Amino acid sequence: MTATLVAAPSLEDLLTRSGPEAVALSGAAQSAWNGQVIEATGEVLGLAHWDGTLYLGDTILDPLRQMYERSGEQQPIPDLVRYRESLATILHEQAHFLGPAGATQEAARGAFTQPGGRQLEEGVAEAWAQDHLNEFLTRLGVDKVAPGINDVTSGGYYPAYVPAVRILTTDLENRAGLNRGEVLNALNRQTAEGQLPLLVTLLYNSSRLPDLDTPAEAVEVRARLEAHLRNALPQLDAFELHPPGFAAARSRSTTGALLTHLHTELQASESAHTPHPTACALPTPATPATPVTPTPSRLVPTPHHTALSALAPPTHHPPSTPPTRANPHTRNPTPARALAR
Repeated sequence: MTATLVAAPSLEDLLTRSGPEAVALSGAAQSAWNGQVIEATGEVLGLAHWDGTLYLGDTILDPLRQMYERSGEQQPIPDLVRYRESLATILHEQAHFLGPAGATQEAARGAFTQPGGRQLEEGVAEAWAQDHLNEFLTRLGVDKVAPGINDVTSGGYYPAYVPAVRILTTDLENRAGLNRGEVLNALNRQTAEGQLPLLVTLLYNSSRLPDLDTPAEAVEVRARLEAHLRNALPQLDAFELHPPGFAAARSRSTTGALLTHLHTELQASESAHTPHPTACALPTPATPATPVTPTPSRLVPTPHHTALSALAPPTHHPPSTPPTRANPHTRNPTPARALAR
């Protein structure tokens, strides 16, 4: 049986359904959203508050009010882009509320404030929202309210965090033979409390170390991997307020260096389990039963011998009898290759 998707008839209905649809779309066990939406003033676009309240600014809500006022109409592309950006913000903020069963906002907040926690969670939420926005809009029936909205593209946010997340997750998927998007989806189903530990676990398990390490060695390697991540991810903050192209380029270079450190750490830990080859002594040669006559040392040829080594030695003729000259027509010259050393 195929479920029938019913378009949200109003903005209020869309906001009410946005939380449950985000949970269903992500496969997360729960959402910390308390169902409240408060219109924020000032420069706030969207905020997933730790108390479970969703705050949305008028720059997000006003375009959606216009969208419903013109429901079903063909609308200009710039307007469709504005609607799409507003809806992407809602999905991004709802992603922050997602988590595994039993996760608490208190624990998530503590992990979010640790080095690397905020950069990773914001990058994961934004990358995941970008990848699943069309499906989210279809689930809410927005493509019926604003025809063509799934055919336009819009810019995203966090240009320094998103490339880093994509590089890290793609590398892990390649190393572990996972499907595209599988690691990003798994991270998005965690709160900040579980995201970085999950990333460390996936890195560690992508190597041969689970079959080689003792439990104590595994703890040490995982701690070193976590230290690399917590040291590198906060460096992305320096690029976040730059133009998107520059921020993305610097993010890629920084994350590339991070991957080098992570791979080197894993390879070095694996090498520690590889036994180093030891020098082997050659066996003493056996004494032959019959004495061997020693071979005289090779004589070094004189320059005269060397120069004439390829020629036949000259024939000695007595002085009284001059040598007979060969018939010039039957002369057989020495081939050039015979003169070669």
